[in-house]
Amino acid sequence: MSEQPQPQPQRMQQTMPEDGGGWHRINAGPHLHMMFHPNRQLLGREPDGVLRKSIVVAVAGKREQALRFDPFSVGSHYHIRPSLRGRQIPLWVEEGQKPLEVALKFFEMPLRFRGLLAQAEEDDVAARLDDADLASAARQIRELDAAAGQIPGA
Repeated sequence: MSEQPQPQPQRMQQTMPEDGGGWHRINAGPHLHMMFHPNRQLLGREPDGVLRKSIVVAVAGKREQALRFDPFSVGSHYHIRPSLRGRQIPLWVEEGQKPLEVALKFFEMPLRFRGLLAQAEEDDVAARLDDADLASAARQIRELDAAAGQIPGA
């Protein structure tokens, strides 16, 4: 009597946030849906002084996040195909660097951003991205972050 293999539980992939609630839509061209939050606080979390900036990216027309950058003031990281228990990949922030600037380097080095999208199994979209759209998205995020008046150096 052979045992049947048990199906693996599906990862619950994170979906894009709704407009509002502190989330700002970023114009990243026709192929991506991108949003930025200058300080995302999870419901029920006690204030801990950690600044939680977030950038979420989905392929246009899809609700599931392909990428999420979390350049927090402590514990900066990013996710490829974020899920509720997804793996966090550290954003290496050196002394004197701002976590948001480290995350935005992916947008300013389009091959890196395309590589992350390809790892999220979105190769066709990665190939169609316009470098200028990614650079524009980085500019918009910087402007929104500055307008939010966050703590210098965060």
